Amino acid sequence: MNIRKHPVVRKIEAEVERTVEDFGYELVQIKYGGEAGGRTLTIMIDREGEVSAEDCSQMSRRLSMVLDTLDPIPGSYTLVVSSPGLDRPLTRDSDFDRFAGEKAAVRHRSEDGARRTDTGLLLGLKEDAVVIEVDGEMLRIPLAGIEEAHLVYDWEAEGGAGGNLPQEDES
Repeated sequence: MNIRKHPVVRKIEAEVERTVEDFGYELVQIKYGGEAGGRTLTIMIDREGEVSAEDCSQMSRRLSMVLDTLDPIPGSYTLVVSSPGLDRPLTRDSDFDRFAGEKAAVRHRSEDGARRTDTGLLLGLKEDAVVIEVDGEMLRIPLAGIEEAHLVYDWEAEGGAGGNLPQEDES
């Protein structure tokens, strides 16, 4: 994928990934941004099962020590370690095969250069293109044009968003 990374992220990514993996987690994503004095470094981790708040807290302490040693960011910043949640970002090419069969949203540049987001059933990666099914149509989205992609939790299929609320009797 052609996702641009902040220079700070490029500088620390390998060491952060190594540290996270040493403790049995997968690095999902690193984001850095904000205004001077309010900058935030967000590191998303995952693993089989679930990632608890305590897992994030422990990883935050460990990563804080690593980042203090690397000293990659001038000035102060806030470190946030979190799980990816229900709308997990798809950040690696392999994620598109790994999460095939799930609902996903893919933001990309179309052939005419327009930015668009397509949401549908993720079918995987085929010849440098992500394939998703949208309203019965197969779309091939070249990896080079993808700006961002993430899973989409289907609340209705899972009985959420009011799906389990009692219905009023209209009699």
